[in-house]
Amino acid sequence: MKQRGFTLIELMIVIAIIGIIAMVAMPAYRGYVLESQREDTMTKLLQVVQLQERFYLNNARYSTTMLGLNYDVDALGQWVITYNGINTYGVRIGLCDNNVIYPDGPPATECFTVIATPISGTADEDAFMGLLATDSRGRKVWDFNKMLIRDWDGNDLADARCPECILARANY
Repeated sequence: MKQRGFTLIELMIVIAIIGIIAMVAMPAYRGYVLESQREDTMTKLLQVVQLQERFYLNNARYSTTMLGLNYDVDALGQWVITYNGINTYGVRIGLCDNNVIYPDGPPATECFTVIATPISGTADEDAFMGLLATDSRGRKVWDFNKMLIRDWDGNDLADARCPECILARANY
């Protein structure tokens, strides 16, 4: 009578094939997750911009803090964005005091920059790492892995388009 079942060699081959597929698929999946987190953070920054515009309509000035927009903030005064229980980005409102981007030097009550700085992650996670910023004048930039400045569509920009990115590189 012939016994039915799998031999040990057949099971080992199947496990090896599953392992190879997992080794190929996991980095791609991780990159997808990190990119979706970055996209979600960009959406949250645009929501902060909308709240700033509402605040301006009610108060004839922009808020200079996240607390002024009713966000819960940490000890550093930043709103922390969390993904899967991990603090990922810290969002704060910055001043528009750079003469390159804002040659007219407007006060903070007339202009704002919303900046999301990475809190966690590693330098080899290209889809994740990098400061994200937007402002009241429509500028949308991110510091791609501390290497170059890009707009949110992925186009490379000169470093002068985001001087706060260059200044903040030492902090993440």
